[in-house]
Amino acid sequence: MRTPLASLMARAVEIARNGGRAVYPNPMVGAVICDDEGNILSEGWHRCCGGDHAEVDALKKLDRSATGLTMLVTLEPCNHFGRTPPCSHAIVAAGIKKVYIASHEPTEKACGGCDYLTSHGVAVEFVPGFEEELAELNRFFSATAKERRPWVTLKAATTADGFIAPPGGGRFAISSPEALVEGHRLRAGHMAIAVGAGTVNSDDPLLTVRLVEGPDPIPVIFSARLALKPDRRVLDRAPIIFTAVADRHRVALLAARGCRIETLTPGAGSIGRALSVLWERYRINSLLVEGGAALHTSFLAEGLVDEMVRFIAPLPLGEGIALAEPAEADRRFRLHAVSPCGADVMQVWRR
Repeated sequence: MRTPLASLMARAVEIARNGGRAVYPNPMVGAVICDDEGNILSEGWHRCCGGDHAEVDALKKLDRSATGLTMLVTLEPCNHFGRTPPCSHAIVAAGIKKVYIASHEPTEKACGGCDYLTSHGVAVEFVPGFEEELAELNRFFSATAKERRPWVTLKAATTADGFIAPPGGGRFAISSPEALVEGHRLRAGHMAIAVGAGTVNSDDPLLTVRLVEGPDPIPVIFSARLALKPDRRVLDRAPIIFTAVADRHRVALLAARGCRIETLTPGAGSIGRALSVLWERYRINSLLVEGGAALHTSFLAEGLVDEMVRFIAPLPLGEGIALAEPAEADRRFRLHAVSPCGADVMQVWRR
């Protein structure tokens, strides 16, 4: 059973979710300000990247002096000058007497907030019990902070016997309407979406969000030979294209359409280098890999998959193009969640 203090922190976690994808690539953070009796006087959350952080948002909404009040915040207040001034400095200036935090700042750039607060007379205390919930909420942020690359989700729809397409490939309706909606929800929740050249040429996908409300992910195409049909619609969406070809003419034609070409040395480690580019150059913190089978295999082979989402339809196909089972592809995967999705079953595997 939660104590009153834990209940207040639970409220801070709840409002942190309001930030959604608008805060990317920053973490979702919530804060509440209360008096000695535990009455909440103000609430705030990080609303958008470059905007006020949760602590400052809560302070600005407070309709009285903050002197002597208590703040609860889901993440250690930042202590650096970035797009906004340090939250630790704002807390001290406002007169807050005590700050409770639920998780520590994982980056070297922004850490030190607790030390700054205590050195300026503000008491700081850690509230346990929220580590797993906050790790899940900000798993994309944590991936970039710890590994300097985006969180990678592989998504696939398979038949009951594990096939994603009939022999020879081609379009094949597998998923239920409900599974298609969930697939678009995944798109809306990731900053970028990746496919291989074969998928682009055969399916002509737009890679946009259509069945739910949400922002479109940035398209990413892996095309080693840069053999993309020029009439594919996604090429007009300023995709990031990873290739091993340095053909100036082909690159110039695609660049003229707004495509962003990234040339990588082929061979082992190329997926890892691509992920580093996506983070370091484009600040993309989450990548949904949709297809095809060869691209999935490449990500798994380099051990760069954090999550696999499978939509399994009840119909068998008998033969075709198959995906390896997660446990076979990497023994470090575990089944994280299973839920019905229309006539299908959605499995989430985590490493």
